[in-house]
Amino acid sequence: MSQTLDRALQVLEFVGERPRRIGDIATRLDVHHSTALRFLHTLRKHGFVQELPDHSYRLGPTMFRLGYQALEGIELRSVARPAMERLRELTGETVHLGSLEDGSVLYVEKVEANHPVRMHSRIGAVARLHCTGVAKGIVAFLPQADRDELLDGYELVRMTDHTIVDRVAFEEELALSRERGYALDAEENEPGIHCISAPVFSGEGRVVGAFSVTAPTSRVDRQTLLGFAPALVEATRDTSRQLGWQ
Repeated sequence: MSQTLDRALQVLEFVGERPRRIGDIATRLDVHHSTALRFLHTLRKHGFVQELPDHSYRLGPTMFRLGYQALEGIELRSVARPAMERLRELTGETVHLGSLEDGSVLYVEKVEANHPVRMHSRIGAVARLHCTGVAKGIVAFLPQADRDELLDGYELVRMTDHTIVDRVAFEEELALSRERGYALDAEENEPGIHCISAPVFSGEGRVVGAFSVTAPTSRVDRQTLLGFAPALVEATRDTSRQLGWQ
């Protein structure tokens, strides 16, 4: 990959996190201010970034268009949406759909809770493999060889006091998830937020995604969250059957 293309892609990833000023971008790329400005000029010309009134830069309309086109190409998303909406009505809480794409778990669909306080997750974001429910609901049900390939070299970063950061303990947690049919995020990624997740399988019997029901601990206690399990598992099984799973 050429250095110019590599730097342009770094810019897109960097401003994709949140709007960035030219100085921040130059520092991130380790280039002169004028060089960063040339990158931004080209990206802005093609709609990949746009300049905001405060002279910071964010992703532009071309990126959003391409992103939505990519998401529309994921059959799982359109098949899962009705079951996700039913699950939201049953639980009243936010329902996410995660999908395994090239070694990362992405949030590809979201149905918001019926409550004023909502989750700040966004479609297209990467879910951490070891501490988010939607990712654990996928990783736990991968074949051992695929799971090892995904996790070997992966750093289990501590996000909260509850994050599992030991590989052996994490494997034990995944085994427990397989045994009961669902995974849990017990405030492992974000304090005050917990969720329960179950896998979606393809017609070939491979895990291709997961639903998660996510809620603040201030509104939903642990027992109530666990009580969502039957409806959650039924929703993912219904979606799996529509994908050809038996």
